[in-house]
Amino acid sequence: MEEKLRLLLDKIGIDKENYKYFENGKLRKIIVTPKKSSWTIFIENDDYIPVDVVKELDYKISNLDKSVSKYNVIYEIKNKDVSYLVNYFPHIISLLKEDLVITQIYEDALGVENNKLVISLSNMVEKKKIEKVLDKIKKFYLRFGYDDDIDIKLEKNSSVFEEIQKEIENTISSEEKVISKEVVTEEKKTNNFRRKPKDPNCIFGRGVSGSPITIKSLVGEDDNVVIEACVFGAEYRELPDKDFNIVNLKLTDYTDSIAATMFVRDDEVFSQLKKELVNGKWFLMSGYTKNNNYTRELGFNPRNIVKIDKKIEEVMDNSTLKRVELHTHTKMSQMDGLCDEVDLLKQAIKWGHKAIAITDHNGVQAFPHVFNFVTSHNKNLSEGDEPFKAIYGAELTLIDDSVDIVLRANNKNMLSQTYVVFDFETTGFNAGGADSIIEIGAVKIKDGMIIEKYDELINPGRKLPSKIVDLTGITDAMLEDKDNEEAAVKRF
Repeated sequence: MEEKLRLLLDKIGIDKENYKYFENGKLRKIIVTPKKSSWTIFIENDDYIPVDVVKELDYKISNLDKSVSKYNVIYEIKNKDVSYLVNYFPHIISLLKEDLVITQIYEDALGVENNKLVISLSNMVEKKKIEKVLDKIKKFYLRFGYDDDIDIKLEKNSSVFEEIQKEIENTISSEEKVISKEVVTEEKKTNNFRRKPKDPNCIFGRGVSGSPITIKSLVGEDDNVVIEACVFGAEYRELPDKDFNIVNLKLTDYTDSIAATMFVRDDEVFSQLKKELVNGKWFLMSGYTKNNNYTRELGFNPRNIVKIDKKIEEVMDNSTLKRVELHTHTKMSQMDGLCDEVDLLKQAIKWGHKAIAITDHNGVQAFPHVFNFVTSHNKNLSEGDEPFKAIYGAELTLIDDSVDIVLRANNKNMLSQTYVVFDFETTGFNAGGADSIIEIGAVKIKDGMIIEKYDELINPGRKLPSKIVDLTGITDAMLEDKDNEEAAVKRF
């Protein structure tokens, strides 16, 4: 790869694993148009770039200069193959969802005839919608050097599209409306006249086409995603009062993890999914990503699921002289450890290690489990085998005893005293800075019993940040007629 292109990709920040697709690439030129605040970047390459790399580059290109409002990347490809351009079409369609609304029905519409791109559609409704966005589609393909016409061909009349629209519009609740869109779309794809033979390993949908991308590369909503994923959690919700059931999955490919949701109408398919979607099994999936309004995280919605045989390459310790890990945290280290203590021991033994030190942070709760496992393991050793050793320790926090944590200390029995416990809510998280009090809450305690309560809201004289409203439940309207901080604190 040319050094100038490497520097550009470094600045953009794309995954270095994708540099291999630019092996003989060159940065031809960059045209800067200050008046329009735009950059046009010309990249020469032997072959076309995979669609997921194109998407990543387009998404991250603003890293070059945040002040630039528009970027355009032009690819000058030496080994042109029109048929490869078909791979970009589902991505292009996903970018046009505001114009097309239901984009899934167009994803497999593009083909090649006589070395030209042709869009094959089933009815006049689809044709009219595509005609409105045809210039945008052509503009995208111009980036890859395709400047020929893109023909639109009407193949077979179908009323499926109108049926989908009618069913969606008749849906009652907003939640059911979203679900119906997905379920009906699946039926549309199933009944489409371009239907391909079902993959014999497919357990949901009809099959998967396209190359998978890593879960860690899923950075936003996308209408056409293919991933390879291992199931590590599954929940099945049967809804007797609805005409569908819900499957919630936890998926990982060990680059990252994501939650998945499926809406299933067919009871037989639902039962099969229960049997097939087992923890530890791998699947090839295609679908779309969408921000979940409830979890506020990006989620994945599969349309097609195919069983695959995939094994994660197991890491082994092949050293002649084995190491001994002297600093290991288990899940007993709160917010600081993930491993089950017994699983940790099993791994060390599998690698041929002779000992391991468990040094949890500020805790020793793992010790009984570790002791019992090691004792049991050593009892079952064959003659001549070296016993495994557990080393018990802890990572403790050193406190500077010169700091006065308790002021005005005395020897009185706290339970027999009268004292006040109080708490402030503030406009932010910097109580020692510019933030001020919006609520004082307190209780007076005697002999371990609450004898008096105090609560007062305070007007800070300015609008509350939304994160504080969400956290405290206190709104601007609640504070509108309240007293100021100085007077309220004096009263307290």
